[in-house]
Amino acid sequence: MRGADQLTVHINLRRERTEHLPQQLVTQLARAIHRGQLAPATRLPSTRDLARLLGVSRGVVISAYELLLAKGLVESRPGSGTYVRHLQIDPTRHRRRALAAPARRVCDFTPGPAPTRAFPLAAWRAAWREASYQPPLDQTAPLGMPTLREAIAAHLRRTRGIRVDADEVVVASGLRQACWLLFEAIGQAQSVGRRIAVEQPAPAYPVLAGRQAGWTVGALPENAVPQQADAADVAVVFAEGNHPLGTVLTLDQRHALVDWAFRTGGYLVDINTEQASSGDGLPLPALFSLAGGQRVAMAGTIGDSLAPPGLAYLVIPRELTPRIAGLIGDDDGPVARTTQAAYARLLRDGVLVHRATRIGRLFTERREQVRAALDPVPHPVRVMIGPRGSTATLLLPQHLATAMVAQLAELGVAVTPLAEFYRVDPANSPAGIVLAFGHLPDEELRCGITAIQAFLAGLG
Repeated sequence: MRGADQLTVHINLRRERTEHLPQQLVTQLARAIHRGQLAPATRLPSTRDLARLLGVSRGVVISAYELLLAKGLVESRPGSGTYVRHLQIDPTRHRRRALAAPARRVCDFTPGPAPTRAFPLAAWRAAWREASYQPPLDQTAPLGMPTLREAIAAHLRRTRGIRVDADEVVVASGLRQACWLLFEAIGQAQSVGRRIAVEQPAPAYPVLAGRQAGWTVGALPENAVPQQADAADVAVVFAEGNHPLGTVLTLDQRHALVDWAFRTGGYLVDINTEQASSGDGLPLPALFSLAGGQRVAMAGTIGDSLAPPGLAYLVIPRELTPRIAGLIGDDDGPVARTTQAAYARLLRDGVLVHRATRIGRLFTERREQVRAALDPVPHPVRVMIGPRGSTATLLLPQHLATAMVAQLAELGVAVTPLAEFYRVDPANSPAGIVLAFGHLPDEELRCGITAIQAFLAGLG
C-alpha cells in the first residue's frame, strides 16, 4: 500500500459554486497539467488521500480522476497509482482559451450528473447516519460487503428479472475499475487471445480499461456481433441503452451475441448504467439470463442518479470470482465500508429504485421536449434521439459541425463532438455533436435549445 502523496498545486473547491465539486477539481487539475505545474509522470495522491486533503468525499475525487482519465490527461497504473501523462503542451493554449471563453456559461450540454430535483434527502441522511454508527474495520471484504452484495443481487432480481446469487456479485469503485478487473481476470483465465471489441459510440472507460490491461481494442460491428469467429475474445455492449445514442439491442442481436460466445468460447460484457438505461419500452431478456449466467458478465452502476459516479458492480461467471478477488488491491481497490453500508440501506429501503423511476420519467419528458423543439431540421442535419437515456445526437457534415461548436461556444453553449465517443478510432467517427440534457435546469435547457434552433434556422 503506497504512502500518502502531497499535491504540489493549490486547489480551491467552493461548495457554493454552481459547478459541481468533481468538475471544479477536474478543471483545476487539468489547468495545472496543461501549464506544466504538474509535470509528466507525476504521481497524483490516491483518491482517499486527496479526499482527506481537500475535505471532500472520496466519491468527488474518484469522479474527477475518471474524467481526467477520459480526457487522456492522466493514466492509471494498476497497483501503483494515477500518473500525469506525457502531453504535447502548447504554452499559449491556456491563454488563448481564456481570451476566447465567453463571458458566462449559458447552457452546458456536456454530460453531467442527474438533476437534484426531488432528491430524497431525508433517506440519504438516514442511510449515511446509520452507516456511520458502525465501527471502521481494518480491512474491507475484497469483493464487497456481504450485505451489499446480497442487496444488489436482490435489486437485479426485482428490477430486471435476473436470477443472480450474492456470491456472483463484486463491488467496484467505478466502471473503469470494474472493466479493468474483468479484463484482467478473463486474460488470466484464457491461454490465448487478448482482443476486445467495444460497441461504438460509447463512453471512454471500457476502451481505457482494455488498453490498461494490455488488450488490443477494436470496434464492434454495427450489428453488434463480431463478424468472424476469431475477431475478438471479449465483446463489450450496452444492451439496455447505448450512450449517447440511447439505442437498445434487439432480441435477435442478443441471441446472436450469446450464440457467438458459446460457439467461440468468448465472453460478453454487458454494461448498464441507471441514467443511460432510463427510458421507454418493455424490457427484453438480459444477456446474462439468455446465457444462463455462462460466458456473460454484467457491469453497471447503482445510485448514479443520487451521487455520481454511483456504486459500480460486476456480475461474473463463477470461475472468474477467485481471480478478481486476487486483483483488488488495498489502496484504490475496495469501496469504503461506510459507503457500502449506506448503499445497502438505500437499496433495502427501495430509495434507489424509487429515485431511478422518477429520473426515468423526467428523461422521457425531456426527450419528447427536445425532439419537438428540433423537429423539423433542415437538410443535411439529422437528429437521433433514442428510447433511452438523456442525450440527442445531431449528425451533420464535418464543416457544419465545426462551425456549430464554435458558434455555440461564442454564445456560452457547450456541446460535445460526437468523435469523443468513438475512442477506438476517433478519426473514422461520424461528424456531429452530442447534447446531454438530463441534468439541466428547465431555464438553462430552454436557453440552450434556443441557441441550437437559431443555428439550424440559419442553415435553412
